[in-house]
Amino acid sequence: MKTYCDYHATTPAQWNCHHCATNYCGACIARRSVERYGRKEILHFCPKCNGAADRLAIANVVVPFWNRLPQFFLYPLHPQPLILMVLLSVASVFFADPGLFNNLMGIAIGGILIKYSHAALTKTAHGSFTPPPLNAETLSRDFQMVFKQLAIFIIVGLVAVQIVSLAARQLGPAAAIGIGIFCLIFAILAVPAMIIVLVATNSLRHAVNPVIWGGMVWRIGWGYLLMYLFLAILGTAPTLVARYIIAHLPAASHVFLFNVARCFYTIISYHLMGYVMLQYHEEVGYEIDVDERDSFLKEERAIGGADTQVLSRVDIFIKEGKIDDAITLVKGETGGDMSKLDLAERYFNLLKIKQLVPEMLKHGRRYLELLAEAKEKTKLREVYAACVAADPAFTPGSTAAFKIASCFNEAGHPQDAVQVYNRFIKAYPKDPQLPKAYFLAAGIINEKLKNPQKAAGLLKALLKTYPNHELGPHIQKYLKQIEAAG
Repeated sequence: MKTYCDYHATTPAQWNCHHCATNYCGACIARRSVERYGRKEILHFCPKCNGAADRLAIANVVVPFWNRLPQFFLYPLHPQPLILMVLLSVASVFFADPGLFNNLMGIAIGGILIKYSHAALTKTAHGSFTPPPLNAETLSRDFQMVFKQLAIFIIVGLVAVQIVSLAARQLGPAAAIGIGIFCLIFAILAVPAMIIVLVATNSLRHAVNPVIWGGMVWRIGWGYLLMYLFLAILGTAPTLVARYIIAHLPAASHVFLFNVARCFYTIISYHLMGYVMLQYHEEVGYEIDVDERDSFLKEERAIGGADTQVLSRVDIFIKEGKIDDAITLVKGETGGDMSKLDLAERYFNLLKIKQLVPEMLKHGRRYLELLAEAKEKTKLREVYAACVAADPAFTPGSTAAFKIASCFNEAGHPQDAVQVYNRFIKAYPKDPQLPKAYFLAAGIINEKLKNPQKAAGLLKALLKTYPNHELGPHIQKYLKQIEAAG
């Protein structure tokens, strides 16, 4: 049963503070970077008591494999496995004709594919979804795993043959056929478990021991059966692709395309088995040392940067009723400068609640810029109004001012829009956008406030002050329209 973050009810927890008896997700936990022996290390602490946090079992945060099936099909399309698939398929074309040498080369090609797939399985089982590099180390290190897997197939085949032969002698041919079919199904069911045990223990003896792999299957339960179903589908996929797709393409491409399909589905199968080992590593008895720099935790914790982590910790303080601590945290972590809109909103509201007016107004300018960038028109007006209510002389930043004025005008508040332009004009007398502010204000005064005389006077003064401005022709044209209408 999964354990969830105490502050994000739908997010699986990654950490626990035994002192506070609190569970945290990756976004809530506090992190500190320290350097040890020339290497940076990330330490994790409880954001409430500042004590060291304990990592929960990795399986608690792993998304079940049946919920991420599309990602499995994307895995072989990374550059490294894709290059390998093409190279092996091209080589298969050259050694496709019958003959001892070609047969040996075909076995070698299959061995390379299995070795790379094993490397993908192992890397996935350790929480890394980045395919192994395509180099000599990946393809040669621990190559005995390929021979051990081949031995598994041979042993399973020999046992099945012995059982069928015995059945034929004792029960007759008809019974032997039925028992043979049962042995085939059972063997297909058992082989993935044997491969997983082989990777987990590096022991062929353990891998073929039915007590060991059977116990593992029992502990995993129906999840193993579901994996088996998917592996069975993946195993038959190359044949189906060859029959219903490749068969309709030019004959010269058949060998190449069939081998591409074979490589593709083989790599997916091993990646899937590796993920199952990760998900059920406790049931498998497989030790996992997760490196957060290259792990599934990056995918699961969904941390959007420092601001997002601070926001989560701020929410913890708010829920605990520690408003002052929340404000202190934001100040200490961001210095008042932040890029995430959610955190900026939370900080503004905290300052407003505590009536810290000078700090609220200072932060309000940055918050308004973020709202303007996000085109949050309603909040833009509300936050500006709150700032003006706290300080009638408040003036937003030059960029935000234009957006605020436009929002008031669109919302049917022309008088407020003109006031914003006036504040801008007074606060930024040397700003290059000053003529534009005058021009837009004049348009609102004429069209919305129905005061063409005041608008015309404003435009005439604008032409006199800025005779060579690029807006000059537009100002003159609009002035003539006003005068003609009057």
